[in-house]
Amino acid sequence: MASTLRRARPHLLLVLPVLLGLAAVGFGAAAWRVERDNAAIAALQAGRDVAVGPDASAPLLLARVQHLARRGLPEGIEPLVDALARAGDTDRVARARYALANTRLRQAFSHLERGDLDPAGPLITLARQDYRRALQNAPDLWDAKFNLDVASRLLRDFPEFDRKTGDELKAEPKQIWTEVPGLPRGAP
Repeated sequence: MASTLRRARPHLLLVLPVLLGLAAVGFGAAAWRVERDNAAIAALQAGRDVAVGPDASAPLLLARVQHLARRGLPEGIEPLVDALARAGDTDRVARARYALANTRLRQAFSHLERGDLDPAGPLITLARQDYRRALQNAPDLWDAKFNLDVASRLLRDFPEFDRKTGDELKAEPKQIWTEVPGLPRGAP
């Protein structure tokens, strides 16, 4: 055993620096990617538009989603949310869905303020769906619960919205009792 070690020592002394050099290059490349992502995240948070591909890191994807949400551009958010979902980061997926739902709800509010009810109904329905999806990934996201309740109340408060479309249809209760005053409505 000792003789084998003595014979392998010169080879180990040659291979060890090469392995350490490769490890240093790998760590350097990883640090460079993290620094590049952090610079892109800082630019997005500062309001500058930075193109982000679907293969980017999860924090960068979320920063891009939040940037697009602040700008009111839900069309570009959906592919990024799908990329986050493929990565399996449920917390960031929930935050991205929450940002997307907020964008849609803000658009619906702007339509409601102008009195334009036709496009507001589908936007509220889509926002409700995204709030529910966010809550599936992060059930403790209180803001999503609150905003889901606000969106649900909007649908109830504006009966002009087309109730035949949406994420769920509710059966209308049957009128069993007549409207004659003085008759009991309960059991005998």
